[in-house]
Amino acid sequence: MEQKVLQGNVRADIGKGPVGRLRKTGKIPAIIYGHEKCHSIAIDAREFGQKFKTVSENTIITIHTEQGDHDVLVKDYQEDLATGRIMHIDFYEIETNKVLKTRVPFHIAGTAPGVREGGVLETLLHDLEIECLPRDIPQSITVDISTLAVGSSIHVSDIALPAGIRVLAANDQVIVTVAHQKAEVVAAVVEPAAGVAAGVAAPVAEAPAPQS
Repeated sequence: MEQKVLQGNVRADIGKGPVGRLRKTGKIPAIIYGHEKCHSIAIDAREFGQKFKTVSENTIITIHTEQGDHDVLVKDYQEDLATGRIMHIDFYEIETNKVLKTRVPFHIAGTAPGVREGGVLETLLHDLEIECLPRDIPQSITVDISTLAVGSSIHVSDIALPAGIRVLAANDQVIVTVAHQKAEVVAAVVEPAAGVAAGVAAPVAEAPAPQS
């Protein structure tokens, strides 16, 4: 289980105007959905960017605020697609001894023999929805493809997980497969008939002149 710490500041002003001014000061507006109530906070954008190269749902974050500490997971976030800037984050507070649902990314390991034989590696599932206690959340789930031949697949049911983790995805879902290389379709070249070139008509014989 991975755990990180962030500093959060409680904010009283909400709405488009205050939120816009907050972003201009280098802060990210956020909400913690707690057990009993919600908390509007602000996170330092630089600190968040340094600690989180990617935003994931399986990292427990301890947020220090003036009102106390909150252990949370990322529930959702908004990103400016043009700049990659995080615009807003929704956190939900977790309870140490209460089972929760989250998604854990797959880590593909090894080289598939089927790829060396000309097959194409296709990843169809990038993360797995699981249910477990917070302390049992894995950072990632390794999928070993070192024995994967052409035409073979690895399914959810093939993944071995530690005790205490319940998989919420269907067992027959394909995670990764090595597909056959698609054959190239070569158009047949048809030679033009003798005496007829493309776009040119064959000459027509002249009729004999009438005799006087």
